[in-house]
Amino acid sequence: MSRRLWSAASILALALVSAPAWSQVQPPQDEQDVHEVVVTGMRVRQGGAQDINHFRGEAAASRMPQPDTLTPEGLMGGYDLRIPGQEACVRVLCITGEAMRAELPLSPADKILVGLGFDSGVDAKTWKRAPLNLVAVVDKSGSMQGGPLMRVRESLHQILEQLRPGDQLSIVLYGDRSYRHLEPTVIGDKRAAIRLAIDAIESAGSTNMEAGLKVGYETAFATRDGFKGVTRVMLFTDEQPNVGRTDAQSFMGMAREASHKGVGLTTIGVGTQFDAPLATKVSSVRGGNLYFLRDKADVETVFAAKLDTMVSELAYDLTLTLKARPGYRISGVYGVPGDELKSGPDGAVSMTVPTAFLSTEGGGLFVSLAKDAGGAFLPEPRLEPGQRLLDVDLNYIAAADGTEARQVLAVAAPVGQASDGLKLGHLLLDEFQSLHRAATLHHKDGDEEGTYQVLRGFDGRLRAQADPRLEPERRLVAEMLTRAAFLAGYAGEARAEGPVNLLGAWTVARVDGDGQIDVRRGDQLRFNEDVLVVSRLKRGAFTADNPEGYEANEDQVALTESQLVFDYRVAKDGSLILTHDRLDLRLVLKRTPRTVEAASVG
Repeated sequence: MSRRLWSAASILALALVSAPAWSQVQPPQDEQDVHEVVVTGMRVRQGGAQDINHFRGEAAASRMPQPDTLTPEGLMGGYDLRIPGQEACVRVLCITGEAMRAELPLSPADKILVGLGFDSGVDAKTWKRAPLNLVAVVDKSGSMQGGPLMRVRESLHQILEQLRPGDQLSIVLYGDRSYRHLEPTVIGDKRAAIRLAIDAIESAGSTNMEAGLKVGYETAFATRDGFKGVTRVMLFTDEQPNVGRTDAQSFMGMAREASHKGVGLTTIGVGTQFDAPLATKVSSVRGGNLYFLRDKADVETVFAAKLDTMVSELAYDLTLTLKARPGYRISGVYGVPGDELKSGPDGAVSMTVPTAFLSTEGGGLFVSLAKDAGGAFLPEPRLEPGQRLLDVDLNYIAAADGTEARQVLAVAAPVGQASDGLKLGHLLLDEFQSLHRAATLHHKDGDEEGTYQVLRGFDGRLRAQADPRLEPERRLVAEMLTRAAFLAGYAGEARAEGPVNLLGAWTVARVDGDGQIDVRRGDQLRFNEDVLVVSRLKRGAFTADNPEGYEANEDQVALTESQLVFDYRVAKDGSLILTHDRLDLRLVLKRTPRTVEAASVG
């Protein structure tokens, strides 16, 4: 700022993702025998998005995440949502079911929530991952420079530490051209050489993801037949292809074809420009799963805890047909992409889950039931405890030998207290609906008041829960609520700390210092999502300066063009205090009432 106070900004960004994996569907009916299955062996989780780290990162960077970056299965991916039963699972894959009364404020017509969990007869105490032939395909394009590529190197080093002597690793790099950076190497005593190869990966070039995946799959197919174990491609990228084919369908087709040949695809997303919707679509096909890494802590959490299971496919092409008892209809299914759902003429709903993986945490689907459409003005059907409520027909193909299997399950009406897993799933579904609605109101409807009220409502329900496992959700909701509060004019109610407290309009109340900055009492500063604008008061009117970029952390603001760094804090009375020791400068700013805000740029 030529000794001028700023003008516009770029508050830290992180493009968080996952596409909505729920859908509204049509009515069902009918009945069958009650049969439940207990969870005893290895946990099982469907493929696709396995976390919402990208969404969390967007909120932590003081941005309102996009609604298509959130999926129910991604949100639930960090929790063990076990649905109990009465019998041990003795098959490759079993499905379990339990029902509870639904209390979902954003879908009040839903009367009952059914949790459908996956279980396996695989013994958790004796299970061991098969030898792994891993082909790492790394995007080294210009957009990966800096932090994203550093995450990739950290990931490969972490993976190397966990690979066993009989495992094999190849590294394919792609940018302007695609090539094998590390030829297929059995780990054995080659760890030192592999570390050097990892450290030598440098960023450059455009992003031809199509060519990179082709070389990756060619490497996988060339080494698969001579390797006794599992072969898998692991794609590290910010999903920003700009050369070759760039559409989701092309990549989905490549991944699906490779899966049928025995090679699955794990996508590891990195970087602030990550294209989560594209990655989510690609990872939703047969043999696919997806994780996003924000920082080194995510690298350690994901790979230290989940490397063995993320490469261990249990079953393919799980087809489920659901049919509710007379008087109820299936109003929503959460946990599979909407385009996987089909409604039948008799009210039944069918869907396909492309892949089930062994997991350290149990996953599954959640099904909401409402009164049948014909009974909209009639009382809810009377349900006796334990009465048959929802029939489930499951068919799948075992990954190990290609055999087909079937299970029929009847889920009973609620009896007593719901299990811990189902109650937690109910809360997370409430969270999903609330966050998705809030993000939609903000981005698509421009309704800041509605966004704030939806988040405020769920925040109250969440704070009523004492479960310590929900701390990540409390932090996420607080960050989004603070952002929404500023935009809706409720800045005084914001509770989060850090850069988000800067957002909004401020009036200069006091300037202490030697006058090296030409900002005066009465001038206004407005921190928008992407810009900071200074409006100067002259002769009763405001004149806005040109924007100036900035970055902010928990206690400092750095001006990009002026190359000045200010310390900041929010005082108990809500004032914003900016100080610069070298310039002997102290500014005191007060929140600007919306009725007197200056016109701003951006």
